[in-house]
Amino acid sequence: MKTLVTGATGFVGSHLVDRLVAEGVQVVCLVRATSDPAWIAGTGAEIRRANWDDETALADAMAGADVVFHAAGLTRGRTAAQYMAANAGLTARLVAAATRAGAGRFVYVSSLAAAGPNPTEAPMAESDPARPTDHYGRSKLAGEAIVLAAGGRMAVTIVRPPAVYGPRDRNFLPLFRTARRWGFVPAIGGRDKLVSFVHAADLAEGIWRAGVSSAAAGQTYFIGSGTHSMADIVAAMAQALGRPLRIVGVPKPLALLAGEFGQLAWALTGRSRILSRRKIRDLLQPRWTCTWEKARRDLAYQPAFDLPAGMKQTADWYIREGWLKG
Repeated sequence: MKTLVTGATGFVGSHLVDRLVAEGVQVVCLVRATSDPAWIAGTGAEIRRANWDDETALADAMAGADVVFHAAGLTRGRTAAQYMAANAGLTARLVAAATRAGAGRFVYVSSLAAAGPNPTEAPMAESDPARPTDHYGRSKLAGEAIVLAAGGRMAVTIVRPPAVYGPRDRNFLPLFRTARRWGFVPAIGGRDKLVSFVHAADLAEGIWRAGVSSAAAGQTYFIGSGTHSMADIVAAMAQALGRPLRIVGVPKPLALLAGEFGQLAWALTGRSRILSRRKIRDLLQPRWTCTWEKARRDLAYQPAFDLPAGMKQTADWYIREGWLKG
């Protein structure tokens, strides 16, 4: 079996490459000229560089591919146009190239943000109405629509992960560094806020299963590892770091101000920020929760990591790689 992966040099994509290589399938990684292949070098996967605007080159790379896994995307942008260009425009070009190349299946890695925060206490299911609240979520939902529209030409599947964590993740790193240095974790949105998480290895397993299951054609799946409160998260981090941690609530006005400062710094320096206007508004939502029962039923998906084990593995990796002081 030949597979092609976009976004292979990133956090989620590199874990997917690891999973595909372990399965023994042929893996082609389609990467930009400026991408750093450090995490996939030496895996045995073929690295092919291409211009995203060159549909002929994209189709050539996809020739003979049984499954195209599209994990590339923009998670930090300043404008709606930037998000749409990366998450919808690029997806449209890749779908066209996959169709031209005669690919058997196209799996699109979307996001829970495409569905939006959960307005009810029951975890969100794939059949619930999508209510994205920001440019990122709307751009991912637009990408989903493009992929689903191609369902008459090839098999297509959508995977919506919630918050992803694990080795190689930079988004959780500042939280770990604050916890390690100061002994507390700032909580934006309250200690009882509920968030669904997925470990990167579990997500890679779910994406792989979505790519090979006949039941997944034309379907959308949430893939998760667990749903937790902020108190659960801090307890798991404390266990991972081997030290007690306190939760320090951040008042909403202060959180919003931090987001505006991050947005201003981004505009002045041109460097993206984890704390931005969009991120703060997401963190203030009371629930980002979903159920992956459909993936259990259709794909026999079963997460391997609970939160304490996943956080311990992540912290150990940070320390081993020098990202976090031991």
